Amino acid sequence: MTVHEQANTPHSLSRRVDELLSRNDYPAAIQLLTTANRAQRDPAIEQALVDLRINGFARSARPQPQNWQPEYSDRFEGITSIPEVAATELDVDALSAGILGNGGLIVRGLMDQPTVQTMRANIDRTLLARRACAQGIEDTDNDRWFERCASVQGGPVQFRKDTKMGPVWCVDSPPTAFQLIEFYRSIGLPAILDSYFGEPAVLSVRKWVLRRVEPNNGAVSGWHQDGQFLGDENIRTVNLWVALTDCGGDADAPGIEIVAGNDRQIYQSGSHGAAFDWTVGQELVDELTESRPVLCPRFNAGDAIFFDHYNLHRTAFGVDHSCNRYAVESWFFADSTAPAEQQPLLF
Repeated sequence: MTVHEQANTPHSLSRRVDELLSRNDYPAAIQLLTTANRAQRDPAIEQALVDLRINGFARSARPQPQNWQPEYSDRFEGITSIPEVAATELDVDALSAGILGNGGLIVRGLMDQPTVQTMRANIDRTLLARRACAQGIEDTDNDRWFERCASVQGGPVQFRKDTKMGPVWCVDSPPTAFQLIEFYRSIGLPAILDSYFGEPAVLSVRKWVLRRVEPNNGAVSGWHQDGQFLGDENIRTVNLWVALTDCGGDADAPGIEIVAGNDRQIYQSGSHGAAFDWTVGQELVDELTESRPVLCPRFNAGDAIFFDHYNLHRTAFGVDHSCNRYAVESWFFADSTAPAEQQPLLF
């Protein structure tokens, strides 16, 4: 099927896109459709862009993995917690000093409030559309907000089931995926990540997630490291977690608990009293935190935190939360070491 048939684009635009794809120039085709969609939003173009981004990575020449030995400054020397910067101070030096030196970097006000409100509304509409789809109900107001593209593979049942809560893969909401990538570009994130990795960064279908989490007062969630699931010790990652509601600390919605520090190793899971084979047991966490703090940062809507697959963290449920927590989680990989099973995509 041509792009014109899939997205109902003007014939001249369709012809130009198809010519670019015939030369395997997916980045140029993506840029062409992105420009067209900026001028006039088209749900079919947004869906086509998801497919192009996935297929573009699959058909691209991969760079050879390099011996990555990043340097970082002493910018946050003396800080034992997760350091904080304003959005205007975010650059590759802050990112590398935060993640490699302290285990993460909090960025205050990274997402502007209009975008925060848009993303919250998008998540609500996406979950409504997913629920209608699971129930076999037509929802003409929201149906385009949850639509599985042909190139997206698999997915656990919780990403498809009838539920009022998240998570949901961002690629299953093509309009949201388009808006988020526009946001990443507006804050200069691709250049920062490319500089940090020393090569192009890619996103991940399976770890690019929209979240709506309800209070679960008194519950205890499992400590974990995402490196436990990724299966390759040579990977290079950056996770961007953006709070879309006030959460953590003294807020009315659950936040996240984080172990600070730069001990870059994957800890033993399934032991020391762990409830599951993928979680780090509380007894081991207690040992680790004798010399480093456990933090539950207070996030305002629009604040963000960056960390990587070594970071030890968990959802922080309180005892008197009354509000849902909305968030967007975006995992980026260095192109040369991106795990194929995470289904990378160009961004």
